[in-house]
Amino acid sequence: MKSARISVQMLAGIALGAAAPGLGASPDPAQLVTPLSSSSDAHLPAPWQIVTLPKIPRHTQYEVVTIDGRRAVKATAEASYANVVHRLNADVTATPRLQFSWRVDRFPAQSDLAVKAGDDLAAKVCVLFDLPLSQLGFFDRLKIQLGRRLFKLDLPAATVCYLWDRTLPPGTWLPNAYTDRVRMLVLRSAAAGEQGQWYDEQRDLRADFQQAFGAEARGILPPVQAVAFATDADNTGDRALAYFGDISLVAP
Repeated sequence: MKSARISVQMLAGIALGAAAPGLGASPDPAQLVTPLSSSSDAHLPAPWQIVTLPKIPRHTQYEVVTIDGRRAVKATAEASYANVVHRLNADVTATPRLQFSWRVDRFPAQSDLAVKAGDDLAAKVCVLFDLPLSQLGFFDRLKIQLGRRLFKLDLPAATVCYLWDRTLPPGTWLPNAYTDRVRMLVLRSAAAGEQGQWYDEQRDLRADFQQAFGAEARGILPPVQAVAFATDADNTGDRALAYFGDISLVAP
């Protein structure tokens, strides 16, 4: 069961904030995700929160700054790891389009998403889905149930992450090196010269969820437990620098 424990630890690293108590009810449907730009100082606006794992001592630093005339979150990783998570627990069938903006200035030099030792990213934006366990295979159900007992958290059964990678070409789908309950899609690549400038993204969550978890999706779009973003460089021991603008869920 060692590999199952590694998998659920990774899921817990994304999901701790999503399942943490005391964050209150879901936001007004008219504004599901609090704008990061709404912060008037360097701190992340609630209910955004930085989530770490005890086994990783160095934590990525996140602060709200003004850059290029906009308010955004600066993410600085130095052999470090941490996620930023916004709890939702919301039905998004009426607002299934994800919008966000980002910029990457430095990539972890030795990152390689195919292996655990290289599992670092300059930037990722993730959506955590509350997929019913009844739609999973036996071993996947077992891993999620193990994680929920081990961490006393309502871990997500399915997560889609959008990546800005160092080498992989845009359009590449791949599972996370630690768990296939996280499916990843490369949107931007350093190899394409996409660095040091802002890009605005728009994704159809329904289409992407079907692409990532088609056999289990069964034509539905599950509720979203949380959205998250991160910059990390703990596995390679390198550095990374990125910026994240507002993230929102909107109607088509």
